[in-house]
Formats: sequence, structure tokens, C-alpha cells
Amino acid sequence: LESGISVLTGGPGTGKSRTVAAVVRLAWAADAQVALAAPTGRAAKRLEELCGAPASTLHRLLGAQGRGGGFARGEHNPIDADLVVVDEASMLDAELAAALLDACAEGTHLMFVGDPAQLPSIGPGQVLTDLLESGEVPVTELRRLYRQVDGGAIAMMAAAVRGGELPPPPSGPGREVVVVPSGSSGEAAHRTVQLVTDSIPRALGIPSAEVQVVTPVHAGPAGTGALNAALKRVLNPGTGATSGFDVGDRVMATANHIDVGFANGEIGTVVAAGERGALRIAFPGGIVEVPAGILGDLRHGWAVTVHRAQGSEWPAVVAVFPPEAGRMLTRSLIYTALTRAATHLSIVAVNGPAVRNAVRHTGGRRRLTSLAALLAGEIAGELTEDDGDPDTGDPDTGDLDTGERPGDARTGVAVSARAAAEDGREGLGSGAAAPRARVAGSGVADEDG
Repeated sequence: LESGISVLTGGPGTGKSRTVAAVVRLAWAADAQVALAAPTGRAAKRLEELCGAPASTLHRLLGAQGRGGGFARGEHNPIDADLVVVDEASMLDAELAAALLDACAEGTHLMFVGDPAQLPSIGPGQVLTDLLESGEVPVTELRRLYRQVDGGAIAMMAAAVRGGELPPPPSGPGREVVVVPSGSSGEAAHRTVQLVTDSIPRALGIPSAEVQVVTPVHAGPAGTGALNAALKRVLNPGTGATSGFDVGDRVMATANHIDVGFANGEIGTVVAAGERGALRIAFPGGIVEVPAGILGDLRHGWAVTVHRAQGSEWPAVVAVFPPEAGRMLTRSLIYTALTRAATHLSIVAVNGPAVRNAVRHTGGRRRLTSLAALLAGEIAGELTEDDGDPDTGDPDTGDLDTGERPGDARTGVAVSARAAAEDGREGLGSGAAAPRARVAGSGVADEDG
């Protein structure tokens, strides 16, 4: 903790959570001010329960000023903390990481906690991976698997997938991990609805409200659209009288509305209808009245994409891998899906060999970034952007949820990268603020790999 930035990493069950709690207690013992944050509301709530102190989403910590309005916290109004702990750091894109660094005063220590084997950020860059690969940031990697009671079988399967192997589900009465083969996407959807609404609650005593479905795709019989419609018909039938929603519906936010009271990716439950077409929704941070004008930024949330599920955890998860996923079916996506489950995991797979092959090969698109080289002092001069991936779909309206933003977002990042290179490559210094310009310019493009 003597450097400005450090990284704590490891797979599930290796003790990251206990280590974070111990670090926070040591900081308190030294009368240090600690700020805890995570990219999603569910992850922040889990961090809060773990450490016994308030935690917030990163956007709330930075004082996000409405949609696209920037942040209240920055170089001239830094976060009031000696130690800032950011969990689920693999989700940080270059722009959010740059804003975070900008808001850390000299002398503040920034501790990133995360697992680089998960999916990279939705936005440009791969900040956690680049920090690890740079060799310029102190890293603590936890490798020994400790979790052997609740969640033990899930952790062991996840560890195997992380290493490129897909083991058979463990035998025994616990039924912690169950594989459900299906002959088609339609059958997979039917079995998924059956698992959520009947099999898991009846056999394991886990209510449907604590079961989450994750799938790689939006479209198709086993995509989020069809699955949410099917689950709603069973779990909360209704006409969708208010912008397609009814009281009792599970919903997910697809945009940040910090001024209203919720963040992108947060999942809540509709508890009442408000005035003038508004809805009262219970999000992790409390009950929020969502005006009619922004209800379009909500979707049903019984089934969400793996990208949207990242950073959250549920007692039970049904992970669906339909053939429509195609090239999206990668080791990191499968690993991220499996690690969303705390005590029970059901895997519904249409093509078992495709899942095994995806786990054995890293595959996927290789993301081209500059942060690791900039930190290591290997790059000087201009960086160029080359974003040409013909297989990328629209994550909101197309068939695939690729986790990528439109190309124009990366153009500005490439320009920032040139400024970062010209700004010089001074050391990390005693606080977290030093590398802010380089992080801002670190996300460049993706390349097929």
C-alpha cells in the first residue's frame, strides 16, 4: 500500500473478499479515511456487507451529474479518502478509470480488486488487464482455492474453466451444479423457465425471486427478450399497463440516471405505480420514483445478458448457452456467467461440444490497448485507431450483446492517447493521480484474435 495504485486479483473462492475486509480494517486502525465502490449497485451492496461500511457505485462516488453531465469529483474536488477500494475492477473502461484517477488526490491510495479472466469492460480499454501486464503496479494474486462449503463446487468448476477445462458436474446429493442438455434453443428456453419457476424453488428451497437467468444474446428463443416474456407470463402475468411494466415486475436499468436514483445495470422490482405514468421501483439503494419519460431506459430483468450480469451475484443462476451465441461463446463469457452464482448453478446448453471448445481456447476478439505499454514506457508518439470488426452487433437492438460501444466513443479515446504520450511517462508517484492522462488514452480498438 506504499505505492499510489495496487491490484488484488484472483479467481472465485481464493479469499479476495476476506483480504479486502482485512485491508479495510487495517486502514481504519491507522485512522485512515476509506471509500468503497464498485461499478454496479449489487456489487457495491456486497462490498458494503463484507466490510461493514457504506459502499457506493463508482458513478455515485464520483458524483455523476445526470446523464452525460460529467462528474462533480475531479482534480479540484477530489474524493475525501486516504484509501479508495474498487471491487469488480475488470468492468472499468478507460474513461471511467481516468475520471476515478482524476478524482484521487496526491497521497490517496487506489486499490483495484478484480478478476482479469472475466469479460473486459463494455466501454473502451481493458484497464485491469493492462495494469497487470504493465509490470509497473504492485500486484497481489491469490491462487489457493479456499471456498469448500457453500459455493465450493461452483468455485472449483469456475477455477477449471479459468484454466481452460470444463469438468463434469460434481456428483453427490448437493446438486450445487447441474447441467441440463437441450436439443434446441426452444427446448432450452422451456427448460430455463421450468428451472426458475418450479425445479429450483421446489428442490432447493431457493425462491424464484433469488434466481437469475443469464444468456449471451438478446434475440432468439433463448435470448433475453423471449425468456423475459416467458418468465413474466408465469411469474407475474399482466398487461404491462405502464410502459409495458406491471407492479411486481423485475426490471433492469440500461442507462445511468444518478440524479433520479439508479445506475446502469442495476436490477430492481416495481412496487407501485406513481403519478403521471411514473413507477416506484425498489433498487439496491432504495425505492425510487422513475418518471414516465425515462421508463424507456428499463427492461424486464428476469433474464439478462452475461455482460449486464457482470459485477452482480445471485443465490441461484441459470446460465443458458444457445447456438445463437456463435462466436460470442468464449472462455471469458462462460467463466463470467458461471461465477455469477453463489450457491446453485444450472447450465442449460444446446451444444455441449461448442461450450467445451470455447473453454479450451481463449478465442474471441483481442482488444488493442496502449495502457500497459504506456505505463512500462514502451510507447512514444501517436497512437492510431483501427476499429474494424465486421462481426460486432448492436448490444441494444441487434441479435448479439457484444459489450462494445459505437466506434465514435473510441475515436476520442485515441485522441486522448496521443495527448497522454506527449504528456510524458513520469512514475506512479506517491498517489493514485499520476497516471490519469495515460489511462484516459489507453483504450484504442478491438481486433479479431
